[in-house]
Amino acid sequence: MTREPSKLVSDLLRPEAYALDGAATNVSLRTTHSSWVFVVGGHAWKVKRPVDLGFLDFRTAEARRLDCEQEVRLNRRLAPDVYLGVEPIWWTPAGGHALRGPGEIVEWAVHMRRLPEAASAEALLARGALDAGMLERVAKRLAVFLGRAVEAPEFGTPAALARNLEENFRQVVPFVGEVLDQDTLEEVRAFQTGKLRDDHRRFEARVAEGHVREGHGDLRLEHVYFLPGDGDQAEPTFIDCIEFNERFRCGDTTAEIAFLAMELEAVRRPDLAAGLLARFAEASDDFGLYGVLDFYLSYRAWVRGKVAAFLVADPGTPTEIRRRKRDEARRDFALARSFAARSELRLARPFVIVVGGVIGSGKSTLARALGRQLAAPVVSSDRTRKRLAGLEPSARADPELYDESSRERTYADVLRRAGEVLSAGRGVILDATFSTHRWRHSAAAAAHTAGAAFVFFEAECASPEILRARLASRRRYGDPDPLSASDATDELLPSFLRHYEASDPSDPEPRFTVDTSGPPDQAVRLALRDLAASGVPIAPPEAA
Repeated sequence: MTREPSKLVSDLLRPEAYALDGAATNVSLRTTHSSWVFVVGGHAWKVKRPVDLGFLDFRTAEARRLDCEQEVRLNRRLAPDVYLGVEPIWWTPAGGHALRGPGEIVEWAVHMRRLPEAASAEALLARGALDAGMLERVAKRLAVFLGRAVEAPEFGTPAALARNLEENFRQVVPFVGEVLDQDTLEEVRAFQTGKLRDDHRRFEARVAEGHVREGHGDLRLEHVYFLPGDGDQAEPTFIDCIEFNERFRCGDTTAEIAFLAMELEAVRRPDLAAGLLARFAEASDDFGLYGVLDFYLSYRAWVRGKVAAFLVADPGTPTEIRRRKRDEARRDFALARSFAARSELRLARPFVIVVGGVIGSGKSTLARALGRQLAAPVVSSDRTRKRLAGLEPSARADPELYDESSRERTYADVLRRAGEVLSAGRGVILDATFSTHRWRHSAAAAAHTAGAAFVFFEAECASPEILRARLASRRRYGDPDPLSASDATDELLPSFLRHYEASDPSDPEPRFTVDTSGPPDQAVRLALRDLAASGVPIAPPEAA
């Protein structure tokens, strides 16, 4: 068994305790609520602290060993090159702890490759180097990971969530007065429990639709890395998932992305938070996440406040860390309250921007560009059509998916998905041909019913030659746009034009025609200019 913990820590702060190639000259220690992390050169060893925090119990050496093995196994899902294995800690004949024998094995450690701190999303954000494009890569990788993850429905039911809430609020009661005031506790408790009670069917639907998965559980900015040398478009690396408690690791996929969004909001970057959420909704084809988003934003902020408060109360926490965690706890509890208030009283008006036009006009390119400019999700009819048919976006659809009844189903579902976003007080962009006056009016009616602003852009390629060349290229070589799900080619153009109802004064206002025959960035500038001139209150979230 482990000797005195203070003895273990002091021993492992000695460079000679490590069996490394070359002499180790310096060891630094980082303390978390559950671990000691010893950093030596390009390596790190994480040793579990013998603590019982209620949600984890590491009081026995066997429990700590099993947890080390679990940590390596689970984290290799998203960071296979970082987690090197589990290694024994020895009690040597000289009477000290070391990461090398001979002697008696008394403890275990997770051996990790040390990652450069400057490459974490937290560090990048602090120096203004984290941008929307990098977060889009985070959203896409996370969507793929969660889409393949094991379903864990029992952890997302209203009953399971209610137990989590009860625990969260009970455990923070001792901190009222130091890092939390009673009003905040009562307001957040009323919001979260009320949301769960009043929207229980929505949470049940999330379970039934397969959105509760075994995920990461602790997806914070400091756990996301963009490693140098992997190229500008390299996939991000995620470390330090929750291994010690399945209940915390498994949950609604919204809870995963909400953690990062919450942290971005905490540092006053709602623009990056909104963009991250929008790109995740698109990549996962899950616009229903907006219906439970404010609940999970508040939930995540509360949990972070609770964990910070635990460290404040821990007598083993160094003074400087205790001071920092006290500030973090106060910030996070206040943030949880702000999400509750925002859910009840929306300060910004939601919006619907429709981007329509003939096939090959560049409407999808324009819609996506506007989505990134406005940090709003884009609901695509092409992707919706294939989702309804059980097809991947890149799969070729059969002709019957384009008959009248299929078009009706597709447009109805596009508007349904838009409604899910609007019901959460957010804006949405719709990408479809909207080739009839009836469908344009349906989109405007959906916006007005939700109290949302409405704008219609018709993408128009002024050059028929360019239009035909784009569509012919798709037929010969496939769509060059990897994000496109369109099956339209030049062979379909004559029939499409015969049935296309051009915009006229009967269409809903405001509406604008955007020339998309030139470079995509030019079309975006024209659309944003028209949007600004229209006076419609549509703007991206502002960075602080």
